[in-house]
Amino acid sequence: MPSLRALLIAGILAAPVLAQSNRPPPPPAEIGEPRGGPPYLDPLVDPLIRQLGSPDEPFRPFAPLGPPPAIACEGIGTRFGLGLLAGRYGIPGYGLTWIPAQSVAGQPTDLGVLRQELSLFAPIHREGQDTAAVGLGVRNSLFFTDAVLPTSGRRFPDSLWDIEAGMAYTHQWDNGWTSGVVVSAGSASDEPFIQSNVLVASLALYTAIPTEGPNAWILGVSYSPTSDFPYPLPILAYYWRPDEDVEVNLGFPFFAKWRFAPDLTAELVWIPIRTISARVIWQAPDMTGFRAYGAFDWANESWFLADRTNNSDRFYAYEKRLTAGMQFDLMYRLRLDLSAGYVFDRFYFQGKQYSDRNLDRVNVGSGLFGAVQLRLQF
Repeated sequence: MPSLRALLIAGILAAPVLAQSNRPPPPPAEIGEPRGGPPYLDPLVDPLIRQLGSPDEPFRPFAPLGPPPAIACEGIGTRFGLGLLAGRYGIPGYGLTWIPAQSVAGQPTDLGVLRQELSLFAPIHREGQDTAAVGLGVRNSLFFTDAVLPTSGRRFPDSLWDIEAGMAYTHQWDNGWTSGVVVSAGSASDEPFIQSNVLVASLALYTAIPTEGPNAWILGVSYSPTSDFPYPLPILAYYWRPDEDVEVNLGFPFFAKWRFAPDLTAELVWIPIRTISARVIWQAPDMTGFRAYGAFDWANESWFLADRTNNSDRFYAYEKRLTAGMQFDLMYRLRLDLSAGYVFDRFYFQGKQYSDRNLDRVNVGSGLFGAVQLRLQF
């Protein structure tokens, strides 16, 4: 499943912001003792080291244009657009999730899932009041099952892909308003890009209207053909930050963050209609770079099967998860996330929307899962 909480958490708190294009490249790392002359392998090794940058800067393959400035340098209007883009593909990095086989209701088989996710993010332009960034996301789910879709009788897909690229652009007007557009295109299918009916395109338009201090109204509209509600949805929210411990996006979509103790933070995201993520994070006071968390997610995803008989049909997946995890900060501003938990209320179906959830429905048993992620910090 895609990273659900990234849409607003990345947008408001941790979305990448634009790197200065005039930032000089970091010097190449020195390995071992200096020599009097150039090492024999220098022509091969030095370009690789130079591309990695220094250990206190972001891992360049995930942020190839260099480190972002402080988040506070950007207004909520710009961060919201960049967050929508990052939320579409996930925080830059790689993730792997394994759900061991569980029984399929009413069928003499079980179903296991291996999910992989690769996401990249790069600011490409910043000049005056204009900001632009691009993103790329590749998600793949491998299914190990002999299940069939009961209504159509077709075999359950062996593999599902979601491969998309997009761009976010924002402009700040002289009156302080910020307008943005986020576009994305690609293919979400068991046979991506094989024909036109498995291509997807998404669009979001919005304007942020500042009120007092960091607060602002955010108005707009968004559409994604693979969302839980595959129709245009309004963006209508008031971003409110009364102090450093509280941040709230009141409206659609909804986001709240509250640091209710020096070492504890709670976060909640709701994206209409059936996407919810709640998390409590503990920051170890005596262990720099280590944190633990517990989370609940209600997640969904959809694809267009290449051989479907109705082009309006989508293949949907729904599940709920209880998760416990640990995070470790590494060099190059990378973060290792190890988690495990319990996944339940799992089902798949094929139809136009959620009201068709009893067509071609496949119910899968509950069970344990494990995940590992390596992501870039912002």
